Amino acid sequence: MSVVLTLIAIAALALCLLIWLISRLRADARPASSATAGQEAEPSVAQARTASEVAAQTLSDQELAAQADMASEASRDVNFRPQGERGMGGPIYGDVLCADGVYLPHVWEMDMHTSYDGRWLRTGFYDSETAHLVDRKSRRSWVISKPEGELLDAIHWRMPRWSGESINESGIADDAHVIMSDASFEAWLGEHMSAQPQPLLQVVDLWVPADCLPAEVARPMPTLPQPAQPTPVPPVLLQRHWPASLRKLRYPMAPLQNPHWQLMLGETAQPWVLDESHSMVWRADAQAFALYAYPTQGDASQASLRLAVWMMERGWQQWPQLMPEDRKPWALGLPDLEPPSEPQAPAVLPLSWLNELLLQRVQLDRPETERLHDGTSISCAMSEVDVCAAHQRDGLPILKPSLPVSLDWLRDPAQPALWRAQSEPLKGQRLIWTLSKPAREELGETAAYNLQWGERHLPGTWALEHVIVQGRWAILMPHGRAPIRGGSGSLQVWDGERLQSVDLPWPVVRLAAVPSVKGGMAARLRVLALTASLADKDWDPSTASWRWPLQSVSASHLARPDWRPLYSERELAPDAQGRWQLLPRWREVRQIQHPCSDGDYVWRDDVRGDTVWWWGGVNERVNHYWQHDEPRKDGVIMTRSGLAFCGVGPCACPHPSGEGWALLEPVETRYGELGQWQLHWLNPVEKEVRTLTLKARMPVLQGWDAQGLHWQDLPLPDEAALQGEASAVHKPQSEPAAARQLVVAQTWQRAGVEPLRQGINGLWLRIQDLRYAEALLGQDDCPWKN
Repeated sequence: MSVVLTLIAIAALALCLLIWLISRLRADARPASSATAGQEAEPSVAQARTASEVAAQTLSDQELAAQADMASEASRDVNFRPQGERGMGGPIYGDVLCADGVYLPHVWEMDMHTSYDGRWLRTGFYDSETAHLVDRKSRRSWVISKPEGELLDAIHWRMPRWSGESINESGIADDAHVIMSDASFEAWLGEHMSAQPQPLLQVVDLWVPADCLPAEVARPMPTLPQPAQPTPVPPVLLQRHWPASLRKLRYPMAPLQNPHWQLMLGETAQPWVLDESHSMVWRADAQAFALYAYPTQGDASQASLRLAVWMMERGWQQWPQLMPEDRKPWALGLPDLEPPSEPQAPAVLPLSWLNELLLQRVQLDRPETERLHDGTSISCAMSEVDVCAAHQRDGLPILKPSLPVSLDWLRDPAQPALWRAQSEPLKGQRLIWTLSKPAREELGETAAYNLQWGERHLPGTWALEHVIVQGRWAILMPHGRAPIRGGSGSLQVWDGERLQSVDLPWPVVRLAAVPSVKGGMAARLRVLALTASLADKDWDPSTASWRWPLQSVSASHLARPDWRPLYSERELAPDAQGRWQLLPRWREVRQIQHPCSDGDYVWRDDVRGDTVWWWGGVNERVNHYWQHDEPRKDGVIMTRSGLAFCGVGPCACPHPSGEGWALLEPVETRYGELGQWQLHWLNPVEKEVRTLTLKARMPVLQGWDAQGLHWQDLPLPDEAALQGEASAVHKPQSEPAAARQLVVAQTWQRAGVEPLRQGINGLWLRIQDLRYAEALLGQDDCPWKN
C-alpha cells in the first residue's frame, strides 16, 4: 500500500514538474516574442510610418506626375463646339477652340481630324477645295489640297507627338512603322506640301490662321464729326477696343466681325465703346454732343445700344430705353443708323438738336398676324416687310415695302425722366405727347399721354400709337383699357380743326400705314381689330377662320387660359367729305381671277344678271409671308341668286347663258409638279354641283362660250410682275404656256353630281356645308345687303 502511495506521489510530482516545464517553456517563448514585439513595437511603427511616408511620397510623386500629365493633356485639349442642331439632319458645323488658344472659326464636325495626342489639327474638304493643317506646337498652319490631304491620311498615325522625338511603338525595325520626329516630318512636309507654312496670328488670347480672319478685321476706324466752331471740349478720339479675353466668348470672332472702338476725351478713356452706327451729333454751341454707344461696364457683348449725351456742365447722361414700360403687343426701334454709302446727309437724322433738346428718331414696328389676313396672335416686325398695296386686274397682289411710322423723343438733359414725343408734321404743326400715367401691370395695357397740337390741347388721354396720313389726318387711339380686357379700342381722327370718331363694330388693337403703288402713303389705313374669341379646342390654323365656331369678343372668355383672340386686318379710308369709314374687305373685279389672287372680291356680271362674291381664302402654307406662286384655298363663293359653295379657290368663270359659275378648287398642289384640282359647275337652275378632276400645275379658267369651258395650265406667276403697277402688262414668261384645254357639254354629263339643299334664309348649299350657313350669312360686309 505504501509502495502504491509512493508511486502515486512520484507520478503526481512528475506531472507537476511536467506542467511546470511546459509552462516554463511557454513563458520563455512568450516573453521572447513579447519582448521582441515590445522592443520592436516602436521600430515597427517607425518602419510602418517610414514605409507609409515612402509610399505616400511615391504616391504623391505619382499623383503629381499624373496631375502634370493631366495638366499637359488639358493644355492640349481640342474642343469642337457645335453651332447647329444635331436633330435637324445634315452635317454639323461649329468652331474648334483648343486650351492653348489655337482657334479655327468654321469647321464641319465630320471634317475635323486630330493627331494621336492632339498636336496636329486638320480640316476637310466638305465645302472647299482647300483645307488647313495646323501645328499647335510651333503655331503654324499649311493650306493643303485634296491630293495632299490624301497623303496626310496615309501617314496620319506617324505624325510627330508633342515631344517631337522619333518613337518605335511597333518594335518593327522599319522606318514606315516609326512615328516621325519633328525634323523628319518637317522634311516630309517640305517634299510633299506645295504651300509654305504660315505662322498663326495672335488676336488677344487666340491663335488663328491668317486666312481665317474675317475681312472686317481691317475695317478702318470710323470718323467722328467735328464741331462747326471752336470748343473747350477736349478732342473726341477713338481707340480700338478689345475684350479682355476672346476665349470666354461664345463667338470669339464677333469682336473682329463687328469692331468696336473706345471713346476718348483727350487722353482719358470714357465708359463707352461704339461702332459705325454711332450717329454722333454736336450741339450748335459745340459744348455738348450725343451718340449711340455700348457701356463698357459688365459684359459688353450682352450690352444693348444706348443713347448717351455728354455736356460740359453735366457730364454723361444716358437713356437706355426707347419707350416707357408697356404691356401692349408693339415695340419701338431705331431707324437705320448705318452711315450713307454716298457722302451726302440723309433726309432725316437719327439724332438732332433743337436748341437745348435732343431729338431721338424712333420707328414703330410693323404689326403682323401669323396668317396674311387674320390670326390669333400679333407679332412685331422691326425690319421692312412686304404688304399688298393694290391688285392687278387678275387679282395678283402688287407688293410694296411697308412704310415706317416715325416719331421723335424730345430728350431734355435737365429733365431726363420726362417722356415727350412729337409726330411728323400735320398741316404745318406737330402733335406732342407727354407721359401722364405709366401702363398698368396687366396684359395689353399701355401708358397714357396728354396730347397737344401746336398750342391746342386735345381733351382726354391718349395712347402713343398713331399714323399721319398724307400730312392731312392723324389717326389717334384714345387711352383706355386693353381690348383684350374689355376696352373699347376706339379711333379718333384729327384734321387740325376737330376730332372725328370712327364707327367700328369691334375694338382696334394696332395701326399700320398702307403704301401707295407709286410711292409714299396711300389715303388708306390698315388696322388690326379684335373681331372674335375662340376656344383652343376649336382652333385649326390650317383651315380658314370661317370654319371655326367663333364667339363674339368677350373679356371673360379671353381671361381664361383655354381661349384665344382672333385678330383681323381691315382698312379705313376717307370719303368725299373727308369722313373716315370702314371699307369692305372685297374689291370690285371685271374678269376671271388668277388662282393665286389675293383678297375678297365681287364680280357683278350685268350681262348674265348675277353677282358672285368670293371671300375667306387662305394660303396653302400658313404663315404671314406673301407667296406669289401659291394658290389660295378654302374660300367661299356666294352668289346673288342664293347659292354658296365652301372650300373653293378664287378662280371663277360665268356660264354663257347665266346658268351658274365654273369654280376651281386646289386639292393637292406641289411646286413645279402636276397637282390635283377639282373643276366645279355651280348650277342655280338645277340646284346642283357637277365636279370634274384636273391634273395641272396652275390651271386658269379662260372663258366659257358655246363651244365649252376653256382653261389653260399657265406657268407660275412672275415674282417681278408683282412689284409693278396695277395697269402693268405681264412680261412674256420664260416658260411657254401649255395649249388651251376645252371642257365640252358631253364631259359635264360624265361628271359627279351633288344636289344642293336649302338652308336657313333660303341659302342653297351642299349637305356637308349646311352647318356653316349661319356663319356665311353673318358676314358684316355682304355686298348685296342693304
